Amino acid sequence: MKTSSVKKELSEKWLLLAVLLSNTASAMIWPVTTLYMTGSLHQSYTSAGLVLMVGALISILGSFVGGRLFDRWDAHKALIIACSIATVAAVGLIVWNGWPEFAIMIWLLNFGGGLISTLVNAYATTVNGKKTRVVFNNIYIVLNVGVVFGTLSVGYIFDYGFTLLMVIASALYCLLLLISILVFNDPNQIVAVTSDDQPKMAEKSDLSATKFKITPLLAWIGALLFITYLSYILWETIMAPHMRSLGLPTRNYADLWVINGVTIIVFQKFISNWANRHPYRISVILGGVIFASSFFFMIFAKDFWQLVLVFELLTIGEMLESPQVPAWVAQVTSPAVAGQAQGFVSMMISSGRVVGPIYAGLMMDNGLMNQLFLSVFGVMLVVLAGLYWISIRGVEPSN
Repeated sequence: MKTSSVKKELSEKWLLLAVLLSNTASAMIWPVTTLYMTGSLHQSYTSAGLVLMVGALISILGSFVGGRLFDRWDAHKALIIACSIATVAAVGLIVWNGWPEFAIMIWLLNFGGGLISTLVNAYATTVNGKKTRVVFNNIYIVLNVGVVFGTLSVGYIFDYGFTLLMVIASALYCLLLLISILVFNDPNQIVAVTSDDQPKMAEKSDLSATKFKITPLLAWIGALLFITYLSYILWETIMAPHMRSLGLPTRNYADLWVINGVTIIVFQKFISNWANRHPYRISVILGGVIFASSFFFMIFAKDFWQLVLVFELLTIGEMLESPQVPAWVAQVTSPAVAGQAQGFVSMMISSGRVVGPIYAGLMMDNGLMNQLFLSVFGVMLVVLAGLYWISIRGVEPSN
């Protein structure tokens, strides 16, 4: 396939820098949302939970809109608008951080974040010269570096005031906006065709008639994303009080996340190198089984060292599964709908994060902690079995 005259190509290093900035800034805000609402604004935990739930729903909307804009409008302008929305929201948290203005700014930030996440993932499918799965593996590593930087910053800066934290987060979003204006391009005329995972270029207009359709394989992948992140958010919501009920100090909970981040940063390259030599279904389903098994062993974990082992098991499963899924989706969908395909990924992740806290709350209120762990373990195994069955019915390239 011949390549037409095109604009400058996006370098992977700028894409990764955008991921680092957006996730560092985001990780400086989301951990303190509940703390600030209950401590400084004197709102109830129920109100904080509702704000987070509505924010996740708004993030789903942002993911949907971002995918449509990437495919059907100007991707570069869409990214600039997304970064502008996030920047305005972060700056707004410096000025309007009372109640209910705080919630409105958080929701605006959720919308901007949903847009950015989908657009950046869609841009990742257009990077030329590297396999798509390698690009997504690198994104996953950098994303976690950003989360570690952001959460550690919260620990050191929050004591000096919420405003200082928001000033730094706003500066990061401003830098992200500047990069989006100066460095990113509009890939509307050109896309990377990765059906065989070899970089090729094609006129996007030639594929304009293609529509995004949720095939049976995509439906099962979406179900896996949903249950994975429904399960994963349990660690962000109920594990801290669960560890306190086991007589463990709160600092141990923070220690787990530091260990999680360091593990990903140190070992992801080794795990992704192995995964890249196998079909997507192998790494994703194996990762899913390991991830799911961590919730079964959670039933028996009582001491901190046992929780560390369980969380490491979850982290290994996450490293095998999470970066491979968006690359798999990119492989089985047309480049003409790259934005909507990655929007689908983001929407299923956000949907799991919406339902997870509600489901966990209902189970915990009825004293069903072990049943909670068993239920997500069981459902994930069923979904993984379905995904394996549907994936072997088709012909999947080995890379």
